[in-house]
Amino acid sequence: MTSSPIATKTLAIPLAIHPYSSTSRVVHWLTPRHGKISTLLKGALRPRSPFLGEYELFSTSELLYLPRRGGTLHLARECALLHPRPAFRNDWRAMRAASYLATLFDRTVPDESPHPGLFEFFEELLDLAEGHGRHPSFLPWAELQFCDHQGHAPHLENCAQCGATETLAFHAPSGGLVCAECARRHKLPTLGTDPATLAALRRWQRLPHPATPPDVPAAQRRRIAGLLGAFMAYHFAIPPESRRAAGIGD
Repeated sequence: MTSSPIATKTLAIPLAIHPYSSTSRVVHWLTPRHGKISTLLKGALRPRSPFLGEYELFSTSELLYLPRRGGTLHLARECALLHPRPAFRNDWRAMRAASYLATLFDRTVPDESPHPGLFEFFEELLDLAEGHGRHPSFLPWAELQFCDHQGHAPHLENCAQCGATETLAFHAPSGGLVCAECARRHKLPTLGTDPATLAALRRWQRLPHPATPPDVPAAQRRRIAGLLGAFMAYHFAIPPESRRAAGIGD
């Protein structure tokens, strides 16, 4: 005799919400202990649905769901909104930053794969985005923090191949900077950089909090965005259009 699944209760943040039918929705959530999960919210849009107003993008809810054995789409039973993060309703730039963060986590976190500390890190970035997401330096800073958290921090101090500190250029597949000699020897297609841009990128990487990010000229922001864009595309398969939609480099 097959036993009935036991309902699971967890904190959860929606990463993406998709239509399932005219009244039901599928929600991808990030959770502390279960990683990314997907649930069906039956009748979520009906006038008397218990889900109405209890889940929102970029907000933390308490979710009760029934796990489905052998499947990745579970059945949501209840949810209650705990932390709505209202700033995103009124500040479109901050909301745009939060949208990119949700896309970044949704695209890179595997289904049903616990990742200790990832949920708390995502919550922290969303909380910071409420206050600082409108600043043009916030998302590049957040990308650098994300890379570091994932164990893929760009190598920005010297050549990733030989350790040289002169005539450096950027090569995403190598993990960061390479010198001219290594680029020539191994025929590496590099992206040029300049001392000021590299110095700003290093400062952003070391900055523990985005409260006072260093201001840089718009042209330099675009160069930094191009370097990070190549890195995010190669190591995390983040398409350039997602970053453009978020205004990275504006």
